[in-house]
Amino acid sequence: MSRPLSRSPTRRPARVLGLCLGLWLGLAGAGLAADRWALVLGVGRYDDPAIPHLPNTINDARTMASALNQMGFQVYYLENPDRATIEATRSRIAAEQAGSALGLFYFAGHGVQLDGVNYALPSDIRAGDAGHLAANAVSVNQMIRALRAMGTDTLVVILDSCRNSPFPGQAASGTGLALVDAPENTIIAYSTAPGEIALDGAGANSPYTAALASVLDGPEQDMRDVLRLVRAQVRLATGGTQTPWYIDNSSHPIVIQPRRAAGGGAALPRLGHGTVSLAATAWWTIANSADPRDFETFIDLFPETDEASAARRQLEDFTPGAAPGFPLMDLGLPQPDPEVPGGLRSIITQCDVLATGIVGGLSLVEPVPHDLVNTRAALRACIEAVRNDPENPRLLGLLARVLFLEHRFPEALHFAEEAARRGSAAAYGSIAEIHRLGLDVPVDLTAAAQAIRKGALAGSEPMRVTMGIYYREGWGVPQSANEARRWFELAAMAGNVSAMSALGDMYRRGQLGPVDAARAFDYYLKAATLGHTDAMSAVGLAYMKADGVAIDLDRGLNWLSHASEQGNPYAAFHLGRAFLTGWGVQRNPAQALAYFRLSAQRSFLQAYIYIGDILAGVEGIAPDLPEALANYIIARDAGLLKDTAKSREEAADAQSRIDALLPRMSAEQQAAGEGIAADWIAEYGLLDFNLVHE
Repeated sequence: MSRPLSRSPTRRPARVLGLCLGLWLGLAGAGLAADRWALVLGVGRYDDPAIPHLPNTINDARTMASALNQMGFQVYYLENPDRATIEATRSRIAAEQAGSALGLFYFAGHGVQLDGVNYALPSDIRAGDAGHLAANAVSVNQMIRALRAMGTDTLVVILDSCRNSPFPGQAASGTGLALVDAPENTIIAYSTAPGEIALDGAGANSPYTAALASVLDGPEQDMRDVLRLVRAQVRLATGGTQTPWYIDNSSHPIVIQPRRAAGGGAALPRLGHGTVSLAATAWWTIANSADPRDFETFIDLFPETDEASAARRQLEDFTPGAAPGFPLMDLGLPQPDPEVPGGLRSIITQCDVLATGIVGGLSLVEPVPHDLVNTRAALRACIEAVRNDPENPRLLGLLARVLFLEHRFPEALHFAEEAARRGSAAAYGSIAEIHRLGLDVPVDLTAAAQAIRKGALAGSEPMRVTMGIYYREGWGVPQSANEARRWFELAAMAGNVSAMSALGDMYRRGQLGPVDAARAFDYYLKAATLGHTDAMSAVGLAYMKADGVAIDLDRGLNWLSHASEQGNPYAAFHLGRAFLTGWGVQRNPAQALAYFRLSAQRSFLQAYIYIGDILAGVEGIAPDLPEALANYIIARDAGLLKDTAKSREEAADAQSRIDALLPRMSAEQQAAGEGIAADWIAEYGLLDFNLVHE
């Protein structure tokens, strides 16, 4: 259901429904107003034509307002506000919310820094010099001080505003936003690393806000865990080109709860595979909603169901005439072309825009990486789309995808099977993963392999690649390198770059007989030419090592540099090796360290070991034994957590280096190194390493 995302209206205490559900439907304006509030600003259009508009910031602000309102925040929402309106709203919050337990300030729009001070640009700002900017923009530093002065126990500041400066060459003094210290009991979260640029995103939301909204829709969790998971998802989805950051100066837990958890009521019982229906899935999605529009839409879509009666009773518990305090997302769907009845523009839905994945031959719009799907909005849109077109395999498959991302696996399996029965080859991928991983069903590799085979025979190139992987690994089928090769070749003939790279791996590793480096290189080169960054890295290494091709160090370095520039972690790692040893370039340990740190930033575990080696003592770099120890510890702990054969080897390697380093360190140095590692892991976590292939 695409209409509602959240609300602000006051609500009377909810009844217990006839579905044996104890629902907490208390209201942000009543029970929790004194506990938590949020100021949400979105600026996408500016009065000055010299300042470029931002396409996603309004949707980002609406998305965050919806998510926070659903969690019991009293939301103060401003869309394209001028500076006076922002200041007036801040004063209103000070009058109404003094002494609250938790406050949150979110800004999406142009943000710039000037002499270390961050500024949010209101809609009425004009291009001018530094003095004009300081006098007329909203100082984030001053905003934080003012909000802290209200007596709010804990403040969270989220800045999805590190876009390119709208004042190139003037006023602003740096790229992105500046790193500023957080006051006591305050967390400041940036959508990207300080001084860097955040992506606006090709979909309905920016990468950062899309990930944040979906993570907030999860279970009860500490805000730090939310920010760590968002960081991991954004880094993975953007190929390491955007790294969210946060500064934490709060010493106590900041628990973010979904509404049903905050209210203490019983959670909805999960739907089993045999009890799934579209109406039941829709009701499970909105039953705890804080937005009356959710229930209105449900009644429109499912008027004759038992749940519709419950929805009508829910509507009675909202204050009559209360309107949501913020609009819905605007997805900018194309208008149908009247001259082309039945054309593509007439069949693209909001579900397509929000939920289309990279895998699948039925895509009509640009895909959204799975880590950046706004699952709250996508679920509603896809439920409504399937209700309006219940036999459509594309829409059924998209609904299954979103339910899978929400970890609602029995429902995902049901709708994936419905999509597959109606001709969606891609839907077999979800079916297979649920059986392979045992997601609310027993692990069944045979059933998984059968699903992949059906999708592959139905013509899905990604399923053919996956079928090759199943035969290569022996998952639910007899292990056979030759059968794997046949499936990879079938996909490669259709231009699938992953299949080409997989064939290169098999020939390079000697999995099809004697090692055939020349043939491996041919496959890597084909995939690299078509944009596969892992293959680019492999081509670069082949030229550097004369592996299947004549040695050409310059060409090898160019391929590695190209892959690294596109976010590939392995290419950055190999460039670090080149500069560390003088391999094709003049030896430069400082440059090597920079490349290893870039690879580490992209969560390549082995890079941390090399960083430790350099800091432990390499000619040309001042030793830093505590930092070296910290990097080894991070590599060890990440390898143990990832728990694959390769990562366990790397963990053991890191431990051996720790054992060799400790005799060189004083007790104070050891304590310092262990403290650095502990602080880093506490702040950023080790989750990223699980999201990067070996």
